Amino acid sequence: MISGTSKFRRRGIVLGCLAICAAALWAPTAQTVPLAGNGGGPGREGAVYVQTNSAPENFVMVFDRNHNGTLTAAGQVATGGVGKPAGNPPLGIPFLDSAGSVTLSHNGQFLFVVNAGDNTVSSFTVGPHGLQLADIEPTNGSRPVSSTTNDHLLYVLNSDEHTANISGYRVGSHGQLTAIPGSVRDTSQPDGGIPAQIQFDATGNLLTVTERAAGGTGLLDTFLVNRHGVAGPAVTHPSSGEGPFGIAFTKRNQMIVSNEHFPNVLESSVSSYDVSRHGDTVTPIDTEPANAGGACWNVITNNNKYVLVTSPFTLNINSFRIENDGQLTPVNGDSVVATAQGLTLDEALSNDSKYLYVLVDEPTGFAFSEINAYRVNKDGTITLIQTVGPFEGSSSGAAAW
Repeated sequence: MISGTSKFRRRGIVLGCLAICAAALWAPTAQTVPLAGNGGGPGREGAVYVQTNSAPENFVMVFDRNHNGTLTAAGQVATGGVGKPAGNPPLGIPFLDSAGSVTLSHNGQFLFVVNAGDNTVSSFTVGPHGLQLADIEPTNGSRPVSSTTNDHLLYVLNSDEHTANISGYRVGSHGQLTAIPGSVRDTSQPDGGIPAQIQFDATGNLLTVTERAAGGTGLLDTFLVNRHGVAGPAVTHPSSGEGPFGIAFTKRNQMIVSNEHFPNVLESSVSSYDVSRHGDTVTPIDTEPANAGGACWNVITNNNKYVLVTSPFTLNINSFRIENDGQLTPVNGDSVVATAQGLTLDEALSNDSKYLYVLVDEPTGFAFSEINAYRVNKDGTITLIQTVGPFEGSSSGAAAW
């Protein structure tokens, strides 16, 4: 067992090496990239998307998903915005320290990407002829790092440590974005909360934001969304674990939150909650040790049985079974189901939950990133099937279909 102090020193060493690869291995392409994963060639079943988070131009990298879960690089598409490949709070790292910076609509027809360098959000249509930029709009705030969508609504989280807020949009039939009047709301702790993710619940009537540095141990904000798509003011709830970061909801509307617990990252945890219909009550169900270094990102399989958690400081992926009552049970002795060769960052499941895609960053200087592709087994364990890369070390976010 590595001590928490040793891990913290290791993190300091890693963060002291912020060299970013100056040249991407893929050259920029035209605005439309042929995307066989959506109505294209034989053997193609979907796609995975990651943003380069680069400046002076930001791009979406596209990977076609094959029938066996492996990926084929299919180029990159400009977002029309600017990424932020340096100085991202709270630790000054080159990638966005958040969850959900790349988001797909539930039907897979639209892709949304936040551009943290120029405070915009881009929307794309996903169709048989490729990924096409549809719109780019200001986010009515500073340093957007996360977005979430439900039906015809999109909400963006602006994470500036002095003016953090959320902002809503209507999504048109062709991917165009229209700002919703009255939808801009401050988080409960806009000055110093350092929010990490925004997420709609399973009903689409409630938004949740994690504020990892607020109130000493962190807070959970809920925003009730009315029938016009307008979010109400933030309602604040205590977090069961320190440093709440990633959010996912089961179809039963149980909320699963991964807790980073910085700087004592080896004490990170995973929590489950019951959330009332109007978000006025968030009731803790269970909190379990993550057995990982800094549990940050999490995704839930379509059958609601398993939550998969990625943690950068022990380079591992953990899996917990979600019981019907929301209790969390490790799928094996310590819940560790894989160990990567780099910092395990954001993750995404294919639309059928058969495959997990994890963005992995090179651990000694952020010089390059990769995607690790895994098959998800019926018992909640995973099996590595492919590593794709390398590509830009500032790359952030992941979405899959």
